[in-house]
Amino acid sequence: MRHPLRCKLAVVVLCLVVVVTGLLSGCSTKTQRLYRRAEAFFAQGQYEMAAHEYSRIVREAPRDSLADDAWYKLAYLYREELDNPSAALIVYQNIADNYEDSNYVDEALFWTVYLEHRYMQDPVAAVATCRELDRRFPDKKNLRGQAYLEAAGAYLDTGQLEQAYELCRQITDDFADRPIIAAQALLMAAEVTDEIGDDPQQATALYEQVAEKYPDTQAAVTARQVVGLRYYVEKAETDKARREQQRQQARVLDNVPAVTQYPGQPAMELLSAIHSLVRQAGAQLSIDQIVVISGLPFTFTFAVDRPKLVQAFYRNPAVAVAEQVGFGYNLWTSVSSTEVLDSVTSSLLANRPLLIAYGTGSVRWCLITGYRPADKELYLLQPGVEHAVKLDSEQFLEVWEASKIPALWPQGSLSGFEFALTTRRTPPDMAAAVKSVLLQSSLAWQQRELMKQPAGSAACDELVELLREAVDTRNTASREKLKSWASAAIPLVISSRQAAARFFAQPPQDFLNEEKAVSEEASQRYQQIVAAWQGLSEQIGRAPAGTEPSLAEQERSASAHQWQQAVEQAQKLARMEAETLRWLASSLAK
Repeated sequence: MRHPLRCKLAVVVLCLVVVVTGLLSGCSTKTQRLYRRAEAFFAQGQYEMAAHEYSRIVREAPRDSLADDAWYKLAYLYREELDNPSAALIVYQNIADNYEDSNYVDEALFWTVYLEHRYMQDPVAAVATCRELDRRFPDKKNLRGQAYLEAAGAYLDTGQLEQAYELCRQITDDFADRPIIAAQALLMAAEVTDEIGDDPQQATALYEQVAEKYPDTQAAVTARQVVGLRYYVEKAETDKARREQQRQQARVLDNVPAVTQYPGQPAMELLSAIHSLVRQAGAQLSIDQIVVISGLPFTFTFAVDRPKLVQAFYRNPAVAVAEQVGFGYNLWTSVSSTEVLDSVTSSLLANRPLLIAYGTGSVRWCLITGYRPADKELYLLQPGVEHAVKLDSEQFLEVWEASKIPALWPQGSLSGFEFALTTRRTPPDMAAAVKSVLLQSSLAWQQRELMKQPAGSAACDELVELLREAVDTRNTASREKLKSWASAAIPLVISSRQAAARFFAQPPQDFLNEEKAVSEEASQRYQQIVAAWQGLSEQIGRAPAGTEPSLAEQERSASAHQWQQAVEQAQKLARMEAETLRWLASSLAK
């Protein structure tokens, strides 16, 4: 758009040129003398006197060759110097209507649109004048484009935002070959969209489009400034909202019982962590109760090269315990840091710690008891410590992503395991829970496989068979394997059977009298089973690992006899385990 001050400067220069030219040429007509006086007053800044002289010309000689020039300069004075826009508008319209051959008609029409916008606030009249410009001056595309921008501004200033937006988009299309005009129209469309306020993202997209399509225009400079400012404003608002959200999400639980340490026994440490979850949630159960309803004392898995597999579960013990004692639960298998932090947040906001497997090398079952997102801090309760340790969340995630959970049940996930209790749905019925576990375990004892290894009765048969091989004094490899297995595995078996013996010695209060009698006998039987396992461990430990060929026949015979005693002890144990489990399940079922 032509700047008013620039126009004023051009007129002043023109006036000076005309005055000098008139003096040199010696013009002498009355109209020329009036014109020279008007130009002189104009050059001296005596605008009212200049306007008076221009008015005399158009009034006394309206058809003179200088009349249209006088009209145009008179309109300028009314518009810019004498603060009389209504008079200026009348003069411009007069030029357009009555001086069709004048060189000023196109600009008179433009300034008409300008005043219809800035003074009259009449977008309909402005658009009509733009159409007149289109009709009479189709080749004056830059001027027409500037006029339409004024008309769009009239719509905007009068609050007719939808009409302003539509006209701006039309200008952008119709004047696509005029980058300055198209860019200004698109910028105005973005401003209108901002003003409407329904779709700030669309407004931002329009600003970005201005900057991308018309990078060398002043409109692009403005658009980039708006987008940049908007980015920082939105970022500040987002950061503030995120900090507030982080503040609200911060939670550190200080009522989580410690997890007991069971060195070398991941299954028992897992049950201890589950015990901690249950107690924190309000269920006053003992660790022995947790061990029994997990089913651990009623399983036996034999893998001579993997002794820790004797402590295995037929199903996820966290889920099994939660269901048996009446809790809902959430079980996640997260694969990313975002997912694990989301589950940590949701769990802690419900005042529930989160159970995970954590560590490198030797993975331990731990509880996340706190998280402060703003400080990037996690609180981790590990087995054997009284209070949770504060960890940097990034360091925690680096270790967590590499952690693999111990293989303790067939459905176990290799990574990303997270578990939390939710609401208490029903109070625990320990009698019913124990009966259910015993029945399931009795049936599972006959399945013959767990974790792809011999289990239950099949595991007992496998142990007995390997012990038989060890009777042969030449079979030193079997003897070495069995001695190594026994020293590592049998203490793990004993720990769960001891828990069963203690549990049945003090059964829950909801056991009936006759059930308590059965429970008392079950405690005695499991004490005997513990003693039998201890006896087997001692026998295998005392039995010789190998026999030198030079030894006497009597010594080789004694060696074989010791291993044969271990065979008989294992056979006895197999019967005791199976018979006790069947008897207990059927007795309590009655």
